[in-house]
Amino acid sequence: MRKRIMVIDCSVNTLKTIKKLGINVICIENKCKIQIKELLHSEDIYCEIDYKDIALLKKEVGYLLNRFPVDAILSFSGDGQIAAVALQEEFQFNNYNQAEQIKLFKNKYNLRHLLNSHDFSYVNAKLINSKEALIEFANENGFPFILKPCIGTGSTNIKKISTFKEVYELLDKEDPTAQLAEDYLEGIEISVETFTYNGKHIVAGITDNCFGPNFMAFGHSVPTTLQDDLVNNINRFVVDFLTLTGVVFGPCHIEIKVTTNGLKIIEAHSRPGDDQIVDLHRLVFGIDTRQWTLEAIYTNNWHASYFEDKYPAAAIRFFNFEPNKKIATLDETIITYQYNFQNGDVLKNIKCSKDRHGYLMAIGNNVEEAVVHCNSAIQHMQIAYAEELGHHSL
Repeated sequence: MRKRIMVIDCSVNTLKTIKKLGINVICIENKCKIQIKELLHSEDIYCEIDYKDIALLKKEVGYLLNRFPVDAILSFSGDGQIAAVALQEEFQFNNYNQAEQIKLFKNKYNLRHLLNSHDFSYVNAKLINSKEALIEFANENGFPFILKPCIGTGSTNIKKISTFKEVYELLDKEDPTAQLAEDYLEGIEISVETFTYNGKHIVAGITDNCFGPNFMAFGHSVPTTLQDDLVNNINRFVVDFLTLTGVVFGPCHIEIKVTTNGLKIIEAHSRPGDDQIVDLHRLVFGIDTRQWTLEAIYTNNWHASYFEDKYPAAAIRFFNFEPNKKIATLDETIITYQYNFQNGDVLKNIKCSKDRHGYLMAIGNNVEEAVVHCNSAIQHMQIAYAEELGHHSL
């Protein structure tokens, strides 16, 4: 029997890994993805379905599975995971089923409630079900605090509330129902990549993150610059978190604040980190948790595999172009870059993912040097449009 999986919202790098491992794939996309189509083989299937319409999705996928059985249904994207959960619950798969842990991590209130009930990474929090509840939280806990959707992806619609004036201004503009209010945490923000197989947890690596005032990341780097004792504490903390939350299989991306009151969970996701964090860890640690996931689906005795080509450090920085700029010729320290637009687009009019025009990823002998290489290349962008829209891919 041929190996075949179904992937919701597949990325180019994920598809390349799937094909490298000799696995056939059914790609379910909600919009046209030319690059995905071009990488598929004759045995593969590409379908455009509005996977947010769960009833339609189950019906169409049911037809597909009758003709083309698969060994697993999965998604490594935040948007695709809700659809993957619905399909995993509809069509049972023993080798890969993350439905329960995905649902827990997707609901920020339920996750916080579970952690607080076990006095693990305790943070004052309240489910906001009325305007009065928001005012009550402010009175009880003071300022500043964070208000965010209970269910959401990325760092979207997160607000820092610092005064009662801001509370009442917000209430004049919107209904805060079904949002989570919780303490604003001061400290260094990191994220941790993990992988779990048969209940055994592996900490794959720690990422240092840089955020702007709108909670959107403008850069990441590995390895972490934190001291060894703190790193060891983080590793133990993360393993305890995965055990407490019942993670049994697959990759996780865990966001943590290092505060004066200890380590605090911000959010967690039952998938690898986005923003090319997977690629940073591959460059430095030789680890790709997407590949580990795919390999583990097809073996009863899985062991971690590592890439041999490694670098001391790597960093990524996101940028926004001024109109009509392009990237200059880059030296060998720049591993990859990407533009989120097409040649000839008027940049001031285009809308990019997370309002970014692109990114640069660089290597160095240490994190500081890798960051310098990124920033230097961004500063030396030339006037005029690029003739080709990408560099060599990982």
